[in-house]
Amino acid sequence: MKLALIFLSLASAVLCQSKSVAVLTTSGVLEGVQDNNGVRSFKGIRYGVSPTGELRWEPPVPFFSARRQNATTLGPSCVQQFAFAVAAIEQALFNNPGGPPPPESEDCLFLNVWAPGSGGKKPVVVWIHGGSLAFGTASLPAYDGTSIATNQDVIIVTINYRTNVFGFPGSPDLPIKGNNLGFLDQELALKWVQLNIANFGGDPKKVTIMGQSAGSSSVSAAVVRSVSNPPFRAAIMLSGALTSRSPAPSFTSFNALATGVNCTQAPGPKRLQCLKNVPTAAIKAYIDGPTSGSFSTVVDNSTIFDDPLERIRTKQTARVPVLLGNMQDDGDFFTLGQTNLTAFLQTFAGGAVPVAIVRALYPGLSDDSRIIAEVFKDVAFLCPAGLWSNALVGSGISSVFRYTYGAVFPDLQVFPNAGAWHGTELLELFGTYNRSTVTPAEVTLSQTWQTAFANFIKNPNADPSPEWVKYVPGNTTKTLARIAYNGNVDTNNFVELAESDSIDGPCAAVWNKLLDFRP
Repeated sequence: MKLALIFLSLASAVLCQSKSVAVLTTSGVLEGVQDNNGVRSFKGIRYGVSPTGELRWEPPVPFFSARRQNATTLGPSCVQQFAFAVAAIEQALFNNPGGPPPPESEDCLFLNVWAPGSGGKKPVVVWIHGGSLAFGTASLPAYDGTSIATNQDVIIVTINYRTNVFGFPGSPDLPIKGNNLGFLDQELALKWVQLNIANFGGDPKKVTIMGQSAGSSSVSAAVVRSVSNPPFRAAIMLSGALTSRSPAPSFTSFNALATGVNCTQAPGPKRLQCLKNVPTAAIKAYIDGPTSGSFSTVVDNSTIFDDPLERIRTKQTARVPVLLGNMQDDGDFFTLGQTNLTAFLQTFAGGAVPVAIVRALYPGLSDDSRIIAEVFKDVAFLCPAGLWSNALVGSGISSVFRYTYGAVFPDLQVFPNAGAWHGTELLELFGTYNRSTVTPAEVTLSQTWQTAFANFIKNPNADPSPEWVKYVPGNTTKTLARIAYNGNVDTNNFVELAESDSIDGPCAAVWNKLLDFRP
């Protein structure tokens, strides 16, 4: 069954002899393994003290040890939340399809390292997973770093961070600056990389942060807040970027959770203590249930701001090269089964844009379900990428590379009209596509796509591939990279340059006004 296979990683299909290796770190002496290609892997490395008990909903505490640590097994996922109405399909597609999901635990602040075996001062990429800040983990086989380390001579680090109510509680019981705990986890993991990556042969001055979806938004948040001395020199953002938002916090979901688990005190220390005593399983049962709301970031003017684009324009962010883009069909999964454009716009845009205007934005589409998918893609992914690209270049950052990805493969078509849907580029990027269903074209694209990203990680100021040039906004330049459209997957043709703003029409006409404003 395709659904059960698409993310199945068979990167280690051929068993090979491995030998034990050890690396000294602030987390202890890590005992990992080295494969017969010289790649050393260290898994389940604790970077933070267990955020449980009295440390639930507290900033992460760095973990230090001098002891020997077994680093051969991936750590557990952080506690996951799958929205009740779509939990079955979300878990089937994103929680290790083809195999059992990783175990979950509040004690989850672990990371993993894959490092080529010889030499030093290697470039490093830190992977931040997606999942709507509600689910996701570095412990999926789809994010195995063996292929990248083997084929690209790059060190890859993948990290866990707290999600949903455990990572982004939106709680009035906490200080505003103590709410975006998942971002604080990410920052602590980046500090761990700075302290330790040289011992794996990496160069702490050559770190790129990379994420997809909510992981991409996390990367964008890191770029915005890291005004001076960022712990990275470049950023890669796949389908996700923060835009303007109201600074007013919402505590509705957290307050409902408190009531739902019988912590009925007024918001404050007593209620927080009650909630810290509630078993993990009880909170998990509530947030997976039909009455739970979603949990997300609050504007704290520390980890996240209400005006990220304006901060870019005024040079109040990290001044680093950025590679960013979106999928041709990023909206298809999120709008499955939706056919009523009027109802969709009422929910998605608060009725701010009349149906007639929206239809006029997409004159080639007569099917409302297709218009809905395009609107979702544009507002959530494509328009933010365009706004970020223009703001970055306009602020004087010349090394910006923008793409739209159009590769469609038969073994990834797991729902009707899936196309190049959200997240399917990651199998090619990590080289963890399914060996039993993959086509030769998919194998070739994995090599070219992965190599382009590795080229950027190695030298973020140079073109990632011969045809992929730096982005220059406007309608007089052709600098938008169309990736793997029309079956083109080879190094000499997988990038087709298009007019820079050729896909931004609906954004410029309507959607950018909803995304780029001064709160």
